[in-house]
Amino acid sequence: MKYIKLMAFAALVFSTGLAFAADKTVKITKISGTVQIMKDGVVVMTIKPGDAIPTNLGANVSFNVVSGSIEVEAGGMKINGVTGSQFKPTFTNGSMVVASQGTGSVEVKSASGNSVVLPTGSVVKMTDNGKTVDIEVQKGSAVVSDASGGATQVVKEGDKASIPSAPVAVAPAQTQAPKEEPKEEAVTEEASNPADTTVYIPETSVSVTQEATQAAEVSGSTP
Repeated sequence: MKYIKLMAFAALVFSTGLAFAADKTVKITKISGTVQIMKDGVVVMTIKPGDAIPTNLGANVSFNVVSGSIEVEAGGMKINGVTGSQFKPTFTNGSMVVASQGTGSVEVKSASGNSVVLPTGSVVKMTDNGKTVDIEVQKGSAVVSDASGGATQVVKEGDKASIPSAPVAVAPAQTQAPKEEPKEEAVTEEASNPADTTVYIPETSVSVTQEATQAAEVSGSTP
């Protein structure tokens, strides 16, 4: 029984270690210009246009953008630097710490599209708990923005903030049912053709002249 418990504990530790190792993977996704990869303050590689881009660099490496720009994927987030930027992502207890050490600012963007901009000399700790990314400014300051680039918030040293981990679902707009046009009442034939009010005089076989002659004869025979 003790052996089973020990094996279960070892499996748990081993799987947790693999998860941390996966979180510590640092990968270059985009690059233009000249970028130096440094470790312990020493340049170990210089990438120029046309050079092969290393895939998984491991932890404890920093990037110095001599010219151009670079995008690095680390801890499930994107780190962007431009000319003059120098940054280093490190990992501890499931959190990622990004230090901005150059003359240019560094942008960290979560999967939700929200961004955290670090001016030079700033250090920010970011912890993704699955729903939000908790931000703690350990040194300097940071500017937090939403996915549209607006709603900016300046977070100073010692303060905290949070951003969504994943894109916020937008509820579909409710569509209104089309309005029914009032139906016109059917016009009956009787209504459309009013009754004929013409008076028709019946025809007679006696003419007007004949009636006058008969009247004269009657008056003449009367004593």
